[in-house]
Amino acid sequence: MSTIIAIANQKGGVGKTTTAINLGIGLVNKGNKVLLVDLDPQGNATQGLGFEADNLEITISTILRRIINKDYSITKDYGIMCHPEGISLMPANIELSVLETELISLLFGREKVLKTYLDMIRDEYDYIIIDCMPSLNLIAINALVAADEIIIPLHAQYYSVRGLEQLLQTIGSIKSNGLNDTLKISGILYTCVNDRTTSFRDVQKILMNAYGENIRIYDNYIPRSVKAEEAPSYGKSIYEYDTAGKVSGAYGKFTDEFLSSMTLGR
Repeated sequence: MSTIIAIANQKGGVGKTTTAINLGIGLVNKGNKVLLVDLDPQGNATQGLGFEADNLEITISTILRRIINKDYSITKDYGIMCHPEGISLMPANIELSVLETELISLLFGREKVLKTYLDMIRDEYDYIIIDCMPSLNLIAINALVAADEIIIPLHAQYYSVRGLEQLLQTIGSIKSNGLNDTLKISGILYTCVNDRTTSFRDVQKILMNAYGENIRIYDNYIPRSVKAEEAPSYGKSIYEYDTAGKVSGAYGKFTDEFLSSMTLGR
């Protein structure tokens, strides 16, 4: 059975999609079978892997709508796309923003629609990674209810640290209300880092003092890089686009650390 990982932070621009893609392909490079679920109406993960989001007939919206209508006759490969670097993708587009209204109208089980689908297919993969939207709306709640673990990418800035508390409160509410009482925070990953600045070191101290005893803060972090920003426009991971670059090396080391922490956690 696969491990389902949500890449989540309600703040935008913190490297969620970049992390989802490059952790996913990093895990593929280690011999794992991985599905990336794009759960953002902007379809950034879909486009970042080179697919034209707006022209797709089957997306995660199609799947969730069928689950809402209690149509469970979905084959395990239905709508799933394959990327040349070995990762599988369940794509998304702007239609997902409309789906939230349909979820809100449900009287029962509206937080568990995504979980219902992923439980149907999870035996096919070693890891399922959910790229969440920058929000804590009902669609994002579906991701947290479906996930086993959460990775929180955090832009190494003071305001990002302040915004972290809201996400942690939401996670706590999901657990305490019985929606997913086994949900774990895998760790916090610093992204877009300039490690030569005093502000990064200050953020490290603040975060360690506030959360270091209870939440893993990954030793490896992702440096700021133009190459990382360019790679999605070519539909490639950073490993393929800038093989010897500092960001591909950083994501490789982070993937190793993630796998090591998973082994220790078990």
